[in-house]
Amino acid sequence: MAAFAAMATVVVSEHSVRELTDSTSFDQGQAYFDGGRVGTVVVDGTVVTAVVDGRSAHQVRLEVKAAGLEAHCSCPRGGEGEFCKHCVAVALAWLDGHGESVEPRWSGPDHGLREFLRTQDVAWLVEELLRAADADPLLRARLAIASGADARHVYDDEPLRARLTRAVEVDDFIGYREAYAYFEIIDDVLAEVAGLIDEGFADIAIGLAEYTLELLAEAGGQIDDSDGGLRGAMVRAEEIHFDACSASGTDPVRLAEYLARTAMASDYEVFLTALPDYAPVLGAAGMARYRGVVETAWRELPPKRAGEYGSARFTATFLMERLAECEGGTDALLEVLARDVSSGYDVLRIAERLCKDNRDEEALEWLGRGMADYEPDSRLRSLAAECHLRAGRRAQAADLVWANFAGHPSLNTYIALHDAAGDQFPTWRDRALALLHEAPAVAARFGERPYLQRAGRSALVEVLLWEGDTDAAWLAAVDGGCRDELWLRLARGRATTHPADAIPVLLAAAGQQIEHKNRDSYKSAATLLVEAKALFVRCDRHEDFESHLRDLRAAHKPKRALREELDRAQLP
Repeated sequence: MAAFAAMATVVVSEHSVRELTDSTSFDQGQAYFDGGRVGTVVVDGTVVTAVVDGRSAHQVRLEVKAAGLEAHCSCPRGGEGEFCKHCVAVALAWLDGHGESVEPRWSGPDHGLREFLRTQDVAWLVEELLRAADADPLLRARLAIASGADARHVYDDEPLRARLTRAVEVDDFIGYREAYAYFEIIDDVLAEVAGLIDEGFADIAIGLAEYTLELLAEAGGQIDDSDGGLRGAMVRAEEIHFDACSASGTDPVRLAEYLARTAMASDYEVFLTALPDYAPVLGAAGMARYRGVVETAWRELPPKRAGEYGSARFTATFLMERLAECEGGTDALLEVLARDVSSGYDVLRIAERLCKDNRDEEALEWLGRGMADYEPDSRLRSLAAECHLRAGRRAQAADLVWANFAGHPSLNTYIALHDAAGDQFPTWRDRALALLHEAPAVAARFGERPYLQRAGRSALVEVLLWEGDTDAAWLAAVDGGCRDELWLRLARGRATTHPADAIPVLLAAAGQQIEHKNRDSYKSAATLLVEAKALFVRCDRHEDFESHLRDLRAAHKPKRALREELDRAQLP
């Protein structure tokens, strides 16, 4: 094979340079060279570098490899791997200094060894190469192919298969600490499998990738996969499988059956998303067989009942959806989705796809059916409101969004109502605020654990703050209570004009932080007390603050970390 030709015989000529690029780039590069725009050409063994003065200076690097001349240039085209005009100019300048063609002098760490081998007896070299091939199946296969042997029968994959088995199979549970090293070893062996593809053994790589996936599925239950190493190894094996299938002439019908049946049997979603990537590899015959296997399994599913979930149903339906997307688009997908409608969410998926294709009126028909047939679902109403808004029907949109707000009064649903109602929002606002005022009042402020807090009038406070009415928000909180973080936000806003109102809130918040009893909470408490101190000063109540700090230090005297944070904050 050409790959086994002596590297010293690689020849670079004007003709070989011309074949690496298009005629325009060659002519432009010729003009650059003729115009003297190539700087000093530096040759280091098989590497050539120079600077070309174009619209700006461009660094060019050429390297002679066994496969021919490789190039890199700092210009945009060269950065994408193209043999650009600047590369042409440097190559021509190099040739100009060495005659019509160049036979490169190889250098580097192997230069001495290479020169030694070139002078040795052929019989000795043959024996040494065969000895190396005995320990390297891939090398033996490459040599056999170079001799004319059939590539399908020269590579023995058993040693690599055995290494995969040893790497993946486990005798005992692999814990979190051991999992990283375990998957590193697997990744190393998979790198060998991937290397087979470029060497012309894609069919063998396919079989080894499939074998790896089987081993990983069997070992999965004995591994702590907290960091996702198992799925990562499976994805790597899937990637190798796809690359190998793309590079080989694998039977598309066999491949289709393998992909479909593996996906439906896997507990790890192996090949679940094979389409659309595999579609070009499968071709018409493979896609037909894939559809036949998946569709048969899908049609054999019993009718779906509300609330029912099963992995077999999920997988078959998901694969049918991918097929529909790949082959038929929206209408084919809708046919699949419409078969198992048993909840508002099923309707939502159909309507979302219709909206994506600008088929809002059809989406509204489905949404109307979903809102009539299933439990109230705010997502259906929200999507229906969006459809009406796009059609200019604000009244219908506002009615739907109001239903969402009434079912779950919050800042988000209030904003949605505001946006949907448009000019008619003032009327809706009065109605919404009246509903928010009806929320049960609470008296507690920083007295309960956060997870036990009741909301009180929190939604009303958030809405009023969103509208910029901080005074009304404060009064709503005083009247009906709110969550602690809102009290703190209100107090900091209130401090500008009413510092005395904010002081009790800051002190209560600091007290709550102290009760958490850790260094970070003590630091937060000290910060809050510094804020409170400034407000005491503004109210001319220095002594009251100092009295509060004396009492606080006395009450928490055993807490050394708290004392340190108070001292660090320079509090009395």
